[in-house]
Amino acid sequence: MTADPGVIRLGQWDRPSGMPEGLAGLVAGWPVVNRSPACEAFLDESGLIRVSDVWNLANGAFPTDRPIDIHAGWAVARLVDTAWKVIEIAPAHARDAGRALLRDRAERLLQGRRWTGGDLEALDSLLKMAPVTQAEWLSADAGRDRALKSLMKLRLVNLAEATHPALPAAVTDLLSGGPVLWLDADAHEVAELVMAHSRRRMEVSAKRVARDDRQRGSELKDSIAQAVRAVFPGMPEDVCLSVAARLAPAAIKLGRRPGTQAIVDCTAEIRLDRWRQVIIGEPRVAARLAAMQAKGDNNRARKRYRDQRALERVAEEIAHWRRDLEPVTSRWLGDAV
Repeated sequence: MTADPGVIRLGQWDRPSGMPEGLAGLVAGWPVVNRSPACEAFLDESGLIRVSDVWNLANGAFPTDRPIDIHAGWAVARLVDTAWKVIEIAPAHARDAGRALLRDRAERLLQGRRWTGGDLEALDSLLKMAPVTQAEWLSADAGRDRALKSLMKLRLVNLAEATHPALPAAVTDLLSGGPVLWLDADAHEVAELVMAHSRRRMEVSAKRVARDDRQRGSELKDSIAQAVRAVFPGMPEDVCLSVAARLAPAAIKLGRRPGTQAIVDCTAEIRLDRWRQVIIGEPRVAARLAAMQAKGDNNRARKRYRDQRALERVAEEIAHWRRDLEPVTSRWLGDAV
């Protein structure tokens, strides 16, 4: 957890990151704390005392009895007639301290509840789309309604249903299409922290799964290699590992070691591919192939001769590798070897 950030809750609301400590303590002491629909101010139960950093808007909203530039600092003021009489002005909370508040808020959200995939998908979607009308956002996925209720309860998403002088222009422009979902600056940063934490967890989980899969794959390959050696006690180590590697994907999919017949067939296939390439380099075979070509035999006949010689070599190898064990058959070879 972060160091003690001071006042973190104002009634049922989270303290804004830029709100100075003194004014936060003042608001936290009110019996009832109300927040503006635009999330820019806090008002007491009577609605006559306002704490905010938004004053003297261009549209004439929130005029004060003395100049305060918008976002120039926080102030507490009392409404007298049509103007707000400033009681106190305080500089905004330091940015680093404000970030600590937001990190603390994100940590409390992450540790205080179980985040479902639907919650995270909804939050990520709103980070990318907001502001957006509620109807448009919900229509994209029928299951978002429950997630939206959760995010609104956590104060990560705001719902604007009517115009307000302090609402962002982008939100106001969409109100003609119905209620609008939007995120204030603090909620947006907290949501980014939550999503970043989720992505890190997913990356760690994916790496762990990949590591476990590699470990299981390595163990399975060793197990398959042992099975291959049991079928062919005299097989060279490099050929044994090659057969085990070829058999591994199917074994992983099936979740069991291959049987004797599968090992024999795989060995015959691998060695046949190898001897088809090597056999044509033997003088006797090369001379015969040249004679066949000179005689006018077609490619099919020459290939058949080459493959027959390769099959003979594979049969010899398999018989030799079996040592004293009984002969085996393969669909590649046809007869017992």
